[in-house]
Amino acid sequence: MTDTAPIVTADHVSKRFTGTQALDDVSFSLTPGPVHGLIGENGAGKSTLIKILGGVHAPDSGTISVNGTPTVLAGPRDALASGIVVIPQDLSVVPARSVAENVLLGDVPTMKALGILPSVDRAAMRDRTVKLLARLNLNIDPDAPVGGLGYAERQLVMIARALSRDARVLILDEPTASLEAREVERLFDVIDALKTDGVAIAYVSHRLEEIETLADLCTVMRDGKVVANSPRGELTRDDMIRLMTGRDLEELHQPHDRTPGAALIQADQGDTEIILHEREVVGLAGLLGSGTSDLLHRLFGARSNSADTPSRAIGRGLGLVPGERSHGLIMELSVRENMILPNLSRFSRAWRLDTKAIDRLVDDLMETVDIRPRDPDRPVRELSGGNQQKVIFARWLAGHAKILLLDEPTHGIDVGAKAQIHKLMRQFAEDGGGIVFSSSEMVEVMSISDRVIAMRAGDIVANITRDGDYTERAVQTALGV
Repeated sequence: MTDTAPIVTADHVSKRFTGTQALDDVSFSLTPGPVHGLIGENGAGKSTLIKILGGVHAPDSGTISVNGTPTVLAGPRDALASGIVVIPQDLSVVPARSVAENVLLGDVPTMKALGILPSVDRAAMRDRTVKLLARLNLNIDPDAPVGGLGYAERQLVMIARALSRDARVLILDEPTASLEAREVERLFDVIDALKTDGVAIAYVSHRLEEIETLADLCTVMRDGKVVANSPRGELTRDDMIRLMTGRDLEELHQPHDRTPGAALIQADQGDTEIILHEREVVGLAGLLGSGTSDLLHRLFGARSNSADTPSRAIGRGLGLVPGERSHGLIMELSVRENMILPNLSRFSRAWRLDTKAIDRLVDDLMETVDIRPRDPDRPVRELSGGNQQKVIFARWLAGHAKILLLDEPTHGIDVGAKAQIHKLMRQFAEDGGGIVFSSSEMVEVMSISDRVIAMRAGDIVANITRDGDYTERAVQTALGV
């Protein structure tokens, strides 16, 4: 820890949006050196706080100070001028442009051609970019198009852009949500180097194990308020969960004493047959590019090499919750419309819809899956990620699905929403349904599944059951980790 004065401070900041108190008297500061973890459930106020520090929103009350001086951040440009850079989950890169052009976007070095005409100084741009990438231990061609890079490299390009602007405050929002374990380690090395250089870092994550590992100080938010500020080691993971949610959560590890029933799915994957039974949850484990997502989409008939089609799959009782929620929802439509969309034929009465029956069902489902707020007319784009996920889940409950195909069902959602999704999965299986799901979190795969299928390069390489060597090490060995 350090006694250095904060670079940026939010002092008693409040912010209200129509009918919602997003921030309520929040104080928060970022100091050079220590990593400041920021955690809370979806809707706790983290995003609003980040956007105020990044100049996107103005506070209704309270003060933002930079180097001890009250400052009005009237827009992102003001934040950048103050040395504050926010790196969001949705990376704002220009895919068709080179690495160097993206790193120095808005600050491209120029020269005068023939001593008269201004033009881009390509050599200087390349040289500056190489030096910035070297600080991040990133060895990529500065002339390569950014669109050809993986997510981890694009993220580091964004950090290099921040360094090019002499960032003194770096705010990372869910930076590891799309990274593999090795890429996470590389990012952590970069963060350690930036700490040494005196950059003030805010690290926002739903992954509490990362907060335990990385954060020197942890701020916990709930319902728009700060409920705890604690240095490293003072909060256990259970403490974090309790502070975030205001309640104790069920443990992830539940008894697996359901007796499987009849086969629901029998499908070939390469040389291996996949079988899913009633009352069974099958987890798919694999690294990025392993084929777990492709398998789920093929089972749903959503791949060109599938013998089925999505409409036939739905007719046979299958439902898919895709990894990207925007692929499973029509964001401008309401909660009610998104739930009912694939099930309209059930409510058709002589050329019209039975709106009363629809309303009754939607109200029941919102209660069952605990969608908040309980407003069926609200556009789904206004819901948190966890609640959007539950809308898709409820859609298939409305259609009496017998089989759920879930692709990263808890990706990017907070610990409270994750526990609710897990509870819904267990209840679905106990009621006689079957689930096949993929997850990049090994703990989730091992704790929720009745058995685990390990995949590598599109092939099934192991089928690990609870009556055998059911361990993370067995799965990792099968994956070649």
